[in-house]
Amino acid sequence: MTTTRGRRIRHCVLALPVAAVLAAGSACAGISSAQNDSGAGADAQNAAAMAGPRSDQWDDLHKAATTESPAKYQGPTQSVTAPKNVKVAVITCLSILSGCVSPATGAQQAAKHLGWQVRVFDGGGTPDKQNAQMLNALSWGAKIILNIAIDPNAVQDGLRAAKRAGVPVGAGSNGLDSPNPPIKPTGSNLGYAFDVGPDYAALGKKAAQWVQADSKGKANIVVYSDKEFPSVLALQKGLLDQLKKCEDCTVQPLRYFTGNQVAQVLPQSVVSYLRSHTEVDYVFIPYDPAAAAVVPAIAQAGLGNRVRLISVLGSQENLNFVRKGQVQVADAAYDNRYMGYAMLDQTSRLLTKKPLADPHGENLPFVVLDKDNVPEAGSDWHASFDYPNTFDGLWK
Repeated sequence: MTTTRGRRIRHCVLALPVAAVLAAGSACAGISSAQNDSGAGADAQNAAAMAGPRSDQWDDLHKAATTESPAKYQGPTQSVTAPKNVKVAVITCLSILSGCVSPATGAQQAAKHLGWQVRVFDGGGTPDKQNAQMLNALSWGAKIILNIAIDPNAVQDGLRAAKRAGVPVGAGSNGLDSPNPPIKPTGSNLGYAFDVGPDYAALGKKAAQWVQADSKGKANIVVYSDKEFPSVLALQKGLLDQLKKCEDCTVQPLRYFTGNQVAQVLPQSVVSYLRSHTEVDYVFIPYDPAAAAVVPAIAQAGLGNRVRLISVLGSQENLNFVRKGQVQVADAAYDNRYMGYAMLDQTSRLLTKKPLADPHGENLPFVVLDKDNVPEAGSDWHASFDYPNTFDGLWK
């Protein structure tokens, strides 16, 4: 991989206020890349390069990326006697985003098996609204609150109120808990009882395998990232570690943005970068709502025939791009309905004072979707195995 061969790269950070970005562009700080090992290992690599890739290498990588993981149910097997008549409040990060809503829908479906009541509260996309909705959930009489893609550090008022009321708070889709490296809240801040999510690093690896296969090992890719989300950083590590194995790929210096730059600054930045770096033919965007803003900008700039974009989450708008081949050609997706079931399974264990299922993500399934395996229009991606009935059997 070009960027690992001892040359110095620039680490461009786009995490400035919107006005500052528009006025002055991004701020940059230099970092050094590691040298490749020399000696026998290098000789072996050179011999393999001279021999050329196997004829089936790219098919193998594509299959690895587009095969769901796990291929069969690997969630909890220990049954639990679920409590009765539980009121569950699910607070979405923002209810206009399908990735925030789908886990809540999954929780509602799972609640039918348990005889529980689930009410969904729209977090509105801001900490003020998310804190307010946690208070509303307590007033409603929730016995547990489940936050979807909401940073616990941003909702400390709600978490403290829940603690005073004796109501536990769980979460999903944050990347704070196993199988990902557990991340504790900063300082004396409160955290979640559990956080259900996929193995983000493994999902990032699949995304990189797909890029390698699609480009036949020749991708020139720019990777965008967002330091606000632990899940993004975990996924980024898996992605970059796998791309390092692609000897003839070129990975551009990482570029960072923040959530408040998605609507205007990010699309302009991506288009500007692509125009000034005509060698780039792949773009990685770390989550679908950001990609949904970038895709039209790339198309309107007349760069859609040159650039292939891959993103993460499996939102229906982005899957429509994939179906049409409209700039975005792949999406690293995970089963958000399964997340809803897993959150209620962990809730059953928590409320009955049983050990949580390990890992706390309950081996949530994930896959890379492209034109060959994307679900029908209007459908989310779901794992092929029948986990709803498996969970139902655990709860009886």
